[in-house]
Amino acid sequence: MKNIPAKTLFLFFLCHVSLQLFSQGLKEPAKKYQVKIRVYDKETQEELTGAYLKLVNLTKNKLVDSTVVLDGYATFTLERGFDYDIVGQRTKYLTKRANFNAACYLQDPQKVFCIAGIEIENMSRLGGGTDLIEGAIGMKRIRLNDVFKVENIHYDFNKSNIRPDAAKELDKLIQLLIDNPGVSVELGSHTDSRSGADYNLNLSQKRAESAVNYIVGHGKIAKNRISAKGYGEEQLVNKCADGVNCTEIEHAANRRTEIKITGYAVNGVPIDIKQ
Repeated sequence: MKNIPAKTLFLFFLCHVSLQLFSQGLKEPAKKYQVKIRVYDKETQEELTGAYLKLVNLTKNKLVDSTVVLDGYATFTLERGFDYDIVGQRTKYLTKRANFNAACYLQDPQKVFCIAGIEIENMSRLGGGTDLIEGAIGMKRIRLNDVFKVENIHYDFNKSNIRPDAAKELDKLIQLLIDNPGVSVELGSHTDSRSGADYNLNLSQKRAESAVNYIVGHGKIAKNRISAKGYGEEQLVNKCADGVNCTEIEHAANRRTEIKITGYAVNGVPIDIKQ
């Protein structure tokens, strides 16, 4: 089964890009941005007609606009000085949350705007203080048993309690489950091969349960949507089994947390996602 890094899903802010329009001869920062978004299937690269896009002003915590992509593109107008999320939804696809921050110059004057989850394809000036930004958002189809590695879930040695840094990453999983209310998942915890197999299996189960309890408690996620599974050292991703000499980096690759899709429903009706 192919592991797909969580950074390719969660909309949550994973390939931060800053664009400096000054370097391209655009001397004055725009007052508004017309953002033209193309939506496509991340695997097949085909355009996704029928995707529903929402524009949310995060600064004002307000839904600004929404549309269904029917002719290949959706166009939104964004104002300088605000932080926005563009949320893409479509049946049988994981919700995609991309970010267009038109206020990041307030933190760094060298940046005109910042993006995450949007692939910029072209930029031009429309006049009247408006820049046209053409870009694309890729969405991933939901498939049964797809596994996604969750980055930066760390535990103290020989413990299963949730550390503050791990809590921040689990909050992203909470957002994923909120954005995709029809998706059910398994949270799996894995160890390296050091220590006994039974000990590792028990510790990984406790860690998985601790993470699930955090998600259910803090995110108010229904318990029947997420299960805990400790795998111990049963599913190593490299050669580092008992007795094999490995580096710390190689051992670390086996100490991981993963999310596996176990089911999908629309309006309570189960949908076949085996293919």
